[in-house]
Amino acid sequence: MTTVQTFLSVDEALDRILRAFAPLPPREVALDQALELVAAQDVRARGGVPGFDNSAYDGYALRAADIAAASAAAPVQLRVVDEIPAGRMSPVHLGAGEAARIMTGAPIPAGADAVVPFEDTDRRDWGQLGRSPRGADGADRRVVSVLAAAGAGENIRPAGGDIRAGAVVVGAGRQLGPAEIGVLGSVGVSSVLAHPPACAAIVPTGDEIIEIDQPLRAGQVRNSNAWALDAATRALGARPRRLPIVADTLEALRAALTEAAQADVIVTIGGVSMGDFDLVTNVLGAEGDMDFWQIAMRPGKPLAFGHVNGVPLIGLPGNPVSSVVGFMLFVRPALLRLMGHRELTHPRVHARAGERLRSANGKRTYLRVQVRREHGALVCTLAGDQSSYRMSSLVAGQGLAEVREHETIEPGQPVRVLAVDAPALLRL
Repeated sequence: MTTVQTFLSVDEALDRILRAFAPLPPREVALDQALELVAAQDVRARGGVPGFDNSAYDGYALRAADIAAASAAAPVQLRVVDEIPAGRMSPVHLGAGEAARIMTGAPIPAGADAVVPFEDTDRRDWGQLGRSPRGADGADRRVVSVLAAAGAGENIRPAGGDIRAGAVVVGAGRQLGPAEIGVLGSVGVSSVLAHPPACAAIVPTGDEIIEIDQPLRAGQVRNSNAWALDAATRALGARPRRLPIVADTLEALRAALTEAAQADVIVTIGGVSMGDFDLVTNVLGAEGDMDFWQIAMRPGKPLAFGHVNGVPLIGLPGNPVSSVVGFMLFVRPALLRLMGHRELTHPRVHARAGERLRSANGKRTYLRVQVRREHGALVCTLAGDQSSYRMSSLVAGQGLAEVREHETIEPGQPVRVLAVDAPALLRL
C-alpha cells in the first residue's frame, strides 16, 4: 500500500513515525551488562540500606546521657570495653560509663546511642599520618576522655536511612547509569529486566558513493553519512549495522533492503528525492508500503517512511546536513522508543538570537548555530553558511536553532536550540 502525502509538518511526520514503534520486549540482563539500558519494570529494594545501624565516623560508640555535660574544660572519662572494626558485630552491651572504639561503617553495639569522632576525644593523635593507628603516646588505651557532648542518634547511620526495604529504587522507564547500577547493587540486585539495545540497519545508496578509505575520483562522494549515522546510533546506546553501499539498481536495492529487514529499523541514505535514480521510494511503493516522503522543513525536505517485510524504514536524504538533521528529528526518537525511553525528543535549551533568524520559504527551519554566554544569558548566532552540503558547520556549532514556519526571530528575541553538543552547552 502506498499513501504519498507531500509536505507534512515536522510534528505530523514524527507522530506518524512513532505510532509504528513500540518498546522492544524486555529481557533479563546481568547488572554488568545493563549500563545505559532502560528498566522495564520497577525494581524494589530487597532490604534496607544500610542494613544495620552503623558508625558515620572513626571514634567511640557510647551513651549520649553519659557525656551530656562533656566539654574541653570538663572532659568525661569513659572505660573502653571493646574495639569494633567494620564487618564485626560486638558481643558487648555497653553500660553506664562505658565506650567502644569503633571504625566507620562498623555496627553500633547494643546499649550505645551515639558516636563521638576521635577529634572530640583525647585520642586525636591515633591514626594520624605517619603514626601507628594505635597511637604511640603511651596513654592508657583502656580509657578515653570525651571533650564534647553528643545527642542521641548523633553520628549514627540508621538502618534503612538511605533506602527502606520494599522501596522502589529504580522505576520503570529509568535509564541505568552508574548511579542506578550502584544502587541496584546495594540492594542485592544482580540482574534487571530491561529493554535491549535497538538494532538499526544503515543502508547507504548511490553509484557515486565510495568508502571513506578509497581513492576519490571526480564525481564521487565518500560514504561519510553512513559513518556519521553509525556514530549517532552508538551514542544512543543502540547497535548500528552499517551495510555495504548499494548501487542504483532496483535489484540491488531490493536485495539490500531484504537483508536490512533483519534489524529493528532500516535507515536508508539517499534515494528519496525526485531524481531518476532516487529508487528508495520506488521500491517502497511497489513492494512495501510508503506513508509519506516530503516534510515541510529545511534542511531535509525529502524523507521517506514505510515498511519492508514488516520492518519500519526511514529514508533520509543524501545531503550530509539533511541526513544528520533527519536522524536527530525522526530516527533518534524511534530508536529511543524501541529501547523503552520516555523522553524521545532532542533536548532543547533556551537562548536569545544574536542576529535575525528566518524560516526558509515558510518551512520549519533548523539553523546551525554557535552558542555563547553573554551577561548571564545564552546567545546564538549562525555557524557559517547554511547550505545542506556543509557538514563542517555542524562541527563549528553546538546546536540547531529551531525557527517555526513563517517565523522571523529578531535579535534579542528568544529561540529554542536543539542541543547537538550538549556537553559543550552545559559548560557555558
